[in-house]
Amino acid sequence: MASQGKEEAPDRACRDQNEACAETPSLQDAFRIFREKKRRELRERKARDQGREVERDEATLERLRNKFLQTALSYCGVPYARRYHEPDSPTHHAPLFLDCCGLVRRVLRDMKEELGFTVGPWNQAYQFDTLPVALSGPEEMRPGDLVFVSGTYFNEQRKQQRHGMVHVEIWLGDGEKTVGARWQKGRVEIHESYQFVSKSYHSMQYHFRSIDTWLNGICRRLELIAEPLNVSFSPIIL
Repeated sequence: MASQGKEEAPDRACRDQNEACAETPSLQDAFRIFREKKRRELRERKARDQGREVERDEATLERLRNKFLQTALSYCGVPYARRYHEPDSPTHHAPLFLDCCGLVRRVLRDMKEELGFTVGPWNQAYQFDTLPVALSGPEEMRPGDLVFVSGTYFNEQRKQQRHGMVHVEIWLGDGEKTVGARWQKGRVEIHESYQFVSKSYHSMQYHFRSIDTWLNGICRRLELIAEPLNVSFSPIIL
């Protein structure tokens, strides 16, 4: 019996080696995978140059959407702007500051290689213009989508924003929660609701936008696919 065991050992070793070889892609297979990847990248680049959406499968879109949200959450705690903090406070010397549109811009720039574009330096009004897919309300929102706020500044001397767009936050996907930089002396944080009362502007309206356009590799001002729904809610004080 012992001799049979010794004779079977080489056979098992051969089988294990054959199985390992079968699982390892050949040089030809590796080249085919590399070629398909390059062709896909070329198609995506051509689509972006022509202003068309990149053809990405649902799994890729979902992965990018999740990374967009998780990247935004990684900036929780970053202060809004240096000028709103006293020079002798630790926050005044923070290495990074992010206001509402700055957070969105930072996330997009962190993901520029995967998304395939570099977002411009402009504010929430520009970001609004690059997301043409309007959603009817919170019930259509998915994690990572954006809530824009339009309003009128109390200070009449202050220049009004394009479309009256004064604020933006990222939908968290847990009830009405969002993540964003809302308060001048605050930080990037999770908010219990997208609705709030501002001391800087009034006549607030909420605009819901899908980020699918960005996830498909397009970031430029486009004609609206659907007219924005100007929804006004009774605000709550947080």
